[in-house]
Amino acid sequence: MTVTVPSKSSSTYGWSGGGKSAAEIASDIEQTRYRLDADMRALRAKLSAPKKLLPIAALSLAALTLLIRRIRRRR
Repeated sequence: MTVTVPSKSSSTYGWSGGGKSAAEIASDIEQTRYRLDADMRALRAKLSAPKKLLPIAALSLAALTLLIRRIRRRR
């Protein structure tokens, strides 16, 4: 048995389920979930990269500050 979903309006945002069977709609939902998951993984990878550089930058700034203080004391 095939179930189709009638389209309510043609000016809806995103994909339209008009005339699609339940299996096609389920497939569309699975594809959307996969794309969202892939996008979230990519976004998390981009956001976690700077976190690794933060301790290095903090140590560099601390070392530079100590170096400037020693130079000023010697004058």
